[in-house]
Amino acid sequence: MAKSVPTFPYRYKQIDFGKIFNPLALIPVKASWGWQRLWFLIDSGADVTMIPVSLANELGIKYNPNIKDKLYGIGQQSLPASPGKLKLMIGNREIEIRSYFVHSQDSILLLGRLDIFEQFSVNFDRSSQSVIFSN
Repeated sequence: MAKSVPTFPYRYKQIDFGKIFNPLALIPVKASWGWQRLWFLIDSGADVTMIPVSLANELGIKYNPNIKDKLYGIGQQSLPASPGKLKLMIGNREIEIRSYFVHSQDSILLLGRLDIFEQFSVNFDRSSQSVIFSN
């Protein structure tokens, strides 16, 4: 029997310079009531997966709000975030990953490298115009 290889077709967005590739993936996340499919930006430049605290609360995902680390991206501005874990379903594999729960309302969902790139080869494949996760 052939293995299922999770593949996410390219999506695009318009910026001032024109139309660019925007690597989004609809990934099931384990909520308190079952699986909820959420759009993540696949960000090979992000160390860790991040979701907003407000979404974690809606989904009933547990984290420690008493621990607040400072995350830095572009620039000097930091974002407070609490560490925790997420359960994801990528293809037919359920995995648990370390993640940060960001204390910001306007934060997007980022799928970072930690615990993802150790388990999958992630290929941004121009010829098939898709992002492919393989073992």
